[in-house]
Formats: sequence, C-alpha cells, structure tokens
Amino acid sequence: MEKKYSRRNLFRKVFLRREETRDPLFERYKRRNYGLRRYEPIDASAEANRIGNITSGLAPYSGTWNTASVLHLLRRTQFGFKFSEVNGLVQAGLNSSVNSLLTIPNTVPSPPVNYYQNVYADEGNVPYGSDWTQHAFNSNSIGNTTNVYRITGLSAWNLGQGLNQQLNIKEKMTWFWYHFIPIDFNTVRVSQNIYCGSNSARISHEYIQNFRNNGLGNFKTLIRNVATQPAMMYYLNNQANTSSAPDENFAREIMELFTLGKDLLSQFTEADVIAAAKVLTGWRVQNLNTHPTTTSFVASQHDTSNKTFSAFFNNTTITNNGSAELDAFIDLIFSKSQVVSEYICRRLYRYFVYYDIDANIEANVIVPLAQHFVANNWEIAPVLDKLFKSQHFYDMANYGVYIKSPFDLILGSMRTFNLNYNVSDATNHHAQYYVWGAINTRFLVPIDQSMGNMPNVAGWPAYYQNPNFHEYWINSNTVQKRAAFIDAIFNGFNLTYNGLTTRIEVDVIAWVSQFSAANIADPDALVNECVNYLLPVDISATAKTNLKVQNLLSNQVQNYYWSDAWNNYISNPTNNGFKNIVKSRLKSLLLAITQLSEYQLM
Repeated sequence: MEKKYSRRNLFRKVFLRREETRDPLFERYKRRNYGLRRYEPIDASAEANRIGNITSGLAPYSGTWNTASVLHLLRRTQFGFKFSEVNGLVQAGLNSSVNSLLTIPNTVPSPPVNYYQNVYADEGNVPYGSDWTQHAFNSNSIGNTTNVYRITGLSAWNLGQGLNQQLNIKEKMTWFWYHFIPIDFNTVRVSQNIYCGSNSARISHEYIQNFRNNGLGNFKTLIRNVATQPAMMYYLNNQANTSSAPDENFAREIMELFTLGKDLLSQFTEADVIAAAKVLTGWRVQNLNTHPTTTSFVASQHDTSNKTFSAFFNNTTITNNGSAELDAFIDLIFSKSQVVSEYICRRLYRYFVYYDIDANIEANVIVPLAQHFVANNWEIAPVLDKLFKSQHFYDMANYGVYIKSPFDLILGSMRTFNLNYNVSDATNHHAQYYVWGAINTRFLVPIDQSMGNMPNVAGWPAYYQNPNFHEYWINSNTVQKRAAFIDAIFNGFNLTYNGLTTRIEVDVIAWVSQFSAANIADPDALVNECVNYLLPVDISATAKTNLKVQNLLSNQVQNYYWSDAWNNYISNPTNNGFKNIVKSRLKSLLLAITQLSEYQLM
C-alpha cells in the first residue's frame, strides 16, 4: 500500500533526507562554531584550540610586523592585494602603512559613460563614451529605457572602481557605508514618483559618490546629508511624508538601523518614531528632472505641531521651526552619544574584524573605541586609525576567521591573481562595461552579493543578522558557485563583445615568478610561499608535503622532479614542452590551494 504523507510530514521527510545527504563541499567550508573563535588544528592529531578569553585591546600593536601582518591588514581594508604592494608596506612599518591606507587622494574617478549606444541610442543624445551623470531627462515619457541601461552600467562601473582601486581604503569604505545605509537601484527606479523612471541612475550614482567622497569623514555630517539625498528620499519614501499622511519609514530606519541600533542601551519608542516622522515632513525632491537635483523644504507639507520625544530623549520637545527641525532632530539623536558611538563601532568591528563581540571585546575594544569616536567629534578616520594600529586587530585570534564576502572573494581573487578586468582598448566602452557587468552577473549575483542590488533596507544579512553573521555567505548552493568561480579563473574563459575579446585566466607562471628565483626552484619553498600569500592561516607540514608531491612532483618523491622541470623552462622559455610541464603543475598547485576551505577565509 502506498504510504501517504501529510503536507507537514512530507516537508519533514524532504528536509531530513537533505540533512542525511549533505553536500561535502558545504560541510568543508561552513563554519560550525557561532561563538568564540576557533583555530582549526594544524595537525590532524592536534586538538582544535578554542580561544576562550581574547583580552587584547586598543593599546598600540608592538609585535612583529611582517608579510603576514601586512596581508592581514590588506585583506581587511582592500579587495585582495597586489604582490608588489606587500614588500613596500613591510618596509614602511605599521604606522606608515595604516596612515597611507587612510590617506585618500583628492582625485575624482572617470564617471560612468554611455557604453550602450551601439545597442540602444541614448534618448538624451549623450554621445558614446560621454558622461551621463549630469544629464537629466525633463520628461517622464522618454528616457526610461536609457535609464535602465545607465543603471546596468552604474553597477558595472562601481565594480570597476573596486577592481581598479588604489592602495587606500576608499573602495572598502564606500561599500561599508553602502551596505550600512543602503539604497537598491531598482527600487528607486520603480518608486511611484514622477521622473524616477528616467532619472534614477543619476541620483543613485550621486548617492554612492557621497560615500566614496566622504567615507572617512564626519559621521554626523554624513547622516545629515543622507537624510536629504534624493535617492534616499525615494527609497525610504520620505518624499511622500506629509502632515496629513505621515510616512514613518525613514524616521524609523534613521534611528533603528543608521544611528542608534537595537542594542540594549537603545530605548527609543514607537512614539519617538511618530514624532520623528512629523519632524521630517516637508522635505521634497522638486527638481528631479534637472541637474543638479536637490532636496528642499516645502513649508506647506510640514507638520507644524510641537514634537515631544520620550524619556529616552529626556522628554525633549522640538518646537515648530520649519526646516531647522531636521538639524534639531539630528542633534537629538547624537545627544545619545554613548548609544550611537558604540553601535557604529560594533558595525565597524563586524565589517573589518569579526562578528563575535563578547564581554571582553565589548569592554576592551568597543567601549574605548566609541569614546575615542566621540572625543574626535564623530570623525571616522581616527576610529579606524586606532583600530588598525591596535594589539587587538593583529591578535592571532582574528586571522583567518572571517568568511570572505562575495566581493572579497571575486574582486579579491581577480586583483590578487592579476587577472584581466580591463579591456585592451580603453575606448571600447561597450566591451569594458560588458566585462565588468559579466563579472557582476555571472559570479557575484549567484553568490548573493552584487553591485546595486540590496535585499532590504538593513543591507546584506551577513553583516548584521544573528546568530550566523558572515556564515550567511555559505550555503550548499553558494559554496558550489564559489568553487566554480575558482575553477573558471584557472581554466580560463573568454568574454567577447563589440569585437573585442578579453581572456580571463590566471597566468600561473607569471604569478609565481613574483617570488625569488631560489624559492621558485625549491618545491618546498614554493609551496610555502604560495600558502603564505594565499591563505590567512598556516596549514600543516603534512598538508604542504601533499600539495608538493601531488602537484609539483606529479606524485614522485624527489624534489628534483620539480627543480629540473623549472630549470629546463628557465633555460629555454620558448620551448612549449618545457613551458607546458611547469604550467600544468603550477596550475594544479594553485588550484589545489585556492580550493582549500582556508582560501574562503580572511
């Protein structure tokens, strides 16, 4: 007799079966420990060393400054690293290295341009290869298709900025703010407001540029600017907030997500949200069909009542004072200096260090860092300066415990392995945007993070969601696609568009040639160098030997099987036989290292 299942039992059966047949890649990569940091054992016979008390704090780091510490700093402040940068920072020392990373040149990147003319003629007659960011459509009946192309190009352009970043924290900081105070490009485009369908790309670009230009600046000023940024006005609907029809969306999020948080000390009430919504009435984007677009105060749309806040805000009343009420409200939020500063420092910590904040870290890192934040009048740069020069940042408990975000994995790998992400002809804009866009849609979108796409106003869950935080990046679906990306860049593929082909493939010989000649010829030294640069934590001597034997020695046991092959190639690099032997073995070695679970960490 056929067995019948209720709906509930059927689902239970399906999910239990899934548990019984777990994906081995998922099992290898996922992090099982949600609490304190754990080192995996270096040798199979050793016990995993669980760190129970991480007591390091913000005292200046005085330990060894070497390649490992430089790579740790670069992994957290850059998307990947360039080999050529590492030795320079080792020689410069800690203070100079951090200072240089926190020094952002006053340069403006080349703007996004019309790359799409060959497919769809720009409806505003912006020429091919020209900047569209200052062009506005003054009619909502035209420009909608062009705007879609511009949004697609904006996502690709932002990815290009990350790939072509300079040796400073600018791009990593831009995306910190973007995930923390986000907009979704498409949500802004489809909002029910006149001219959004044809002009949203332009104001979305301005929104991101605000972060790119002010990422290390004054947090209070940044929040004030965000409050009236046109893209945010549409994204969280303060554009529709009126005295007769109050909209509490932005009022809630500016407190709950952007400044005060939901930690225990944050005790704002629903009544405070209502009062804040009244304060925020009257602000309007009135000239979206022109450039520059601004947000202005419209007195006729403003709630003229007095707004009284809860005991959390000392029962403060903001009296009717027109546009000045917004600044009074921002001042009121920042009067809760302990709450705001500690919340922001926790968010910075979870982005740059690790998700787990226990009592020791709260007391030794978060609280003094927050006090430093307030003492420096809400400037971000001094906070990061103190954190990146601290004992705690370089505590070994913080090496190799953070799962790489998709940006860190994809952009970081492409930069670290010197892949071609810029086309050979800089004037072929369509081909260039196609390459950047393909990286975005082919590799980033499937693993749950992409430029311009935000799941909700809270940002990507990996940066805020208890209890898993960064572990949200890893599931049985994304782990397969992460591994497929690594396979793809070592096996190689072409991106061809508009008559131009860009080959994406790791040049394994060129990459290892960055090491000294003696270390390349010695298979033990070569494996050690590759592990040191590509993995954030060391692996066992046994694992290194296996990597050497299985890859460089082709399962032989004598080191000369590699040394001879390499020396033959060096003596006659045009000999394809010699070249193919070393290329095959190096590819096998680097692919084996990057497919280790440790490569998914930073």
